[in-house]
Amino acid sequence: MRILVTIALAFALIGCASTAQASGDEAAIRALIDRWYEEQRAGDEGRVYTLYAPGAIDASPGYHHLDTGAANRAPRVYTSLAATALQFEHEIVRLDIDTRFARVGVWERGFFYAWAAERSYERAGNAVFVVEKQPDGRWLVLAHQTNTVGIPPNRRTDPVPDMRPLWEAQESEREASR
Repeated sequence: MRILVTIALAFALIGCASTAQASGDEAAIRALIDRWYEEQRAGDEGRVYTLYAPGAIDASPGYHHLDTGAANRAPRVYTSLAATALQFEHEIVRLDIDTRFARVGVWERGFFYAWAAERSYERAGNAVFVVEKQPDGRWLVLAHQTNTVGIPPNRRTDPVPDMRPLWEAQESEREASR
């Protein structure tokens, strides 16, 4: 009887240890995704590639270079929702963690202002990350892909926040820097 109690206690302790490690891994992965979007929002100062694992694949990079035909590199044009939106939010909707890899599904939402129509609007995307645990314990992005999606009725923001003041402030900053 004493042996059975000892075995049951040992399994309970192992289960608690693995749950504690899983919650630590989950927190580390969530922090990695938050940092990814911070780096995307930073524009030219952002360093997304520091978050890549060796051999990483980015199926939808956050920017591309214009083809100007010049011998030197043309300016960057940012294409990610995080970098182009006036206001950006992300939400982790799926997180599957294994011992070495994890799959993360993220819902992206960006708010914009259309000055000609004088109204705010919303765009959305979904991103899939595959992250890998490194030998030193850090989690890094192994693969990333983002797709734009239609916004289902249950995820639509109603009413859309007024982006005009933010857009006007951004435009006045651009005018001042010229």
